[in-house]
Amino acid sequence: MFQVEDFTITMTRGDTGSVKIKATGYTFAEEDRVLFTVKSPEGSIVKQQAYQPDENGQIVVYFTNEETDYLTPGAYSWDVRYIIHPYYDDEGKIVSGIHVHTPFMPKTLTLLPAVGDI
Repeated sequence: MFQVEDFTITMTRGDTGSVKIKATGYTFAEEDRVLFTVKSPEGSIVKQQAYQPDENGQIVVYFTNEETDYLTPGAYSWDVRYIIHPYYDDEGKIVSGIHVHTPFMPKTLTLLPAVGDI
């Protein structure tokens, strides 16, 4: 199961799915990025990925079986950050930007237990 309603993502552990997120009020340059992050209830990052928004300011976040199959069911938090003209470290990871903007408060990702294993 994978469902998105009012910015709340609900999915079964190990399932796949995708969610479209569209920025409003921003016109991104080619080098700008949207950083999508999911944190565990304990606060550790379990998924983080930078996306290049399309010409409409939209990104599509994919969840794979491998990303969620090992996670403990429960309530996780997620958010996006707009990184305007990002700065990268030596490993290619975004560390900052000329402007960094979080457009909304963190939202919930509820991970449900799987009844059967595959």
